Amino acid sequence: MPYLIPILYVIVSYTFFLLPGLFDQVVELQIISALLPFLMGVVNLIVVLTVGRKWSKKTLLNCTLIIKYGLIPFYLIGGCITISVTLAALFPLPLMVLFGLVTVVFLIFGYGILLGAAPYAIAYLIKSCKEGRHSKAVVILSGICQFLFSFDVFSMMILTIKEKHLVKTTIAVFAGVCLAILFILLYVLSIFV
Repeated sequence: MPYLIPILYVIVSYTFFLLPGLFDQVVELQIISALLPFLMGVVNLIVVLTVGRKWSKKTLLNCTLIIKYGLIPFYLIGGCITISVTLAALFPLPLMVLFGLVTVVFLIFGYGILLGAAPYAIAYLIKSCKEGRHSKAVVILSGICQFLFSFDVFSMMILTIKEKHLVKTTIAVFAGVCLAILFILLYVLSIFV
């Protein structure tokens, strides 16, 4: 049961790009569907502050990993789109500067989703510090990383391995991310060569 909200959060994060297109005629539904990940972020915070306090450190870590690992493709694809649109905005053609606005919108939505995922990680860090598993310096540094793209995932990977919890899964996810980045770079290089 504690994993239902994190799984739902990942699903909502992926579908919010698609939902506004389904409601072409109803502007109110488009706005609500675009704001759904932010509302789910508030739900995450409420869940962590209420029932999440009673959960074990391992449950909080699992909830964090569901969200962090589940959103890796979202951020890889979104990052590629953002970089492409930003580069397109630099071309000196009429109206290309408007692509810069798309970059700003993508960054706002991406950061909002990142913030919505943070409550589980912060709760895990606080609980692991109280139990003496991690030092205050590690918890503070990892807490700051939860608000920075990519560093949030890598800090949780390191702490997961340090916990000796889901080590094989974490290594497989890390290898998958490295391969995905390598393929993206090779694809970009093949375009220019």
